[in-house]
Amino acid sequence: MLDPKIFMNDEGIDRDKYITGLYLLQCETTDILKKVEAIALEQSTGTWVQLPEETDEIRNRCVAKVLGVYEVPQYEDALPVGTKERTFIFKIAFPADNINGQIPQVLTALYGNISMSGKLKLLDITLPHSFVKNFKGPKFGIEGMRKLINVYDRPLMVAMFKPCIGMDPKSVGKMLFNLGMGGVDVIKDDELLADPTFCTVEDRLEECLKACDKVYKETGRKVLYALNITDNFDVMFKKAKDAVKAGANCIMVNVFTVSYSGMSVLAEDPAINVPILSHPDFAGALFGSPHYGLGSNLVLGKLNRLAGGDMVIYPSHLGKVPMVKERVIRIGQELTSPFYHIKRAWPGPSAGMYPGIVPQLIEDFGNDVIVGAGGGIHAHPMGLIAGAKAFHQAIEATNKKIPLRKAAEKHKELKIALDKWGTPETASNYSLTK
Repeated sequence: MLDPKIFMNDEGIDRDKYITGLYLLQCETTDILKKVEAIALEQSTGTWVQLPEETDEIRNRCVAKVLGVYEVPQYEDALPVGTKERTFIFKIAFPADNINGQIPQVLTALYGNISMSGKLKLLDITLPHSFVKNFKGPKFGIEGMRKLINVYDRPLMVAMFKPCIGMDPKSVGKMLFNLGMGGVDVIKDDELLADPTFCTVEDRLEECLKACDKVYKETGRKVLYALNITDNFDVMFKKAKDAVKAGANCIMVNVFTVSYSGMSVLAEDPAINVPILSHPDFAGALFGSPHYGLGSNLVLGKLNRLAGGDMVIYPSHLGKVPMVKERVIRIGQELTSPFYHIKRAWPGPSAGMYPGIVPQLIEDFGNDVIVGAGGGIHAHPMGLIAGAKAFHQAIEATNKKIPLRKAAEKHKELKIALDKWGTPETASNYSLTK
């Protein structure tokens, strides 16, 4: 018999006391309700046999609740003859008191052991205010960063150093200056550039801050340098605090190799009062499969924002790391939609971007989006400054509703970029998956 303490509906629980997981399951089964009941027990109070220590009081207080089980398609009268693998969507609610305000235990409770149990994907998590109130989220967010660097009514322009690794600190500083003079707002380290012996964090920061100051003196514009402090926890936290004391105005974290909690500690620390750029390397291991892992909206969107990322870089349907357009847009919605007290974070669909994609990017996201580019700036035939200017010219034309080819008649930087890379309709750019 199925346990009536486990099977309920949405209206039967106090939603502020439960964290709800939405799952996709593909399996061969003749009793899906029993299977989902087993999942709820495995991830809360039970195991594969009944235990004497699992009292009625413990089960009532701590057991997960199955709120819904739906088959896709939802057969009602009979299953088609020969049906083997079936597809289900189901919801399970977990008592928030089991988890007590931490991201690691959310992931453990909602997807821990069952992550190894077949074609089961955690599509989304609904977090109650009682849980989210434990987090501050991004220190600055979209509005705070606009105020910080005095950039309004257009996307944020972000660029990174290329080549990814190998340059010395003075070369990096010189490159930052040129990117800043071209109009880039935030210049970030590549994810591969952390703390190599030939270009250490300390030496790189010193040269890049000089370059930021020089850009400000010559243009009056504040440029942020996102210093990659990714490292072992103890070293990373020390690097962050030392960097801020030395004048750093932004930091970057490879969040999926150091964990959400690693970034969250940085974001929650009042002494580290600078924006944080979250980089997505390694994230594909969590969301890349259609059958396993977590939904990209959750991995790159909701949890990234909760953990304090002010700027969130992730793949784009317009670049070299292909991603389904609807997923890309949904991640952006997770980063910018109302989320209790948590500030809105910058969506940064990136990788393989070039000026011709700007109209589509703004069409999909509006102006609250990062235009992020590496090769699309560095490989411009006229050089770095021209490469950055071409993006700004594309942004200005798009916001004035001027077709790019028309705008290019007055801007040679944009014209050369369009001639070289085209637009999404005409481009045949490099793809990591082809």
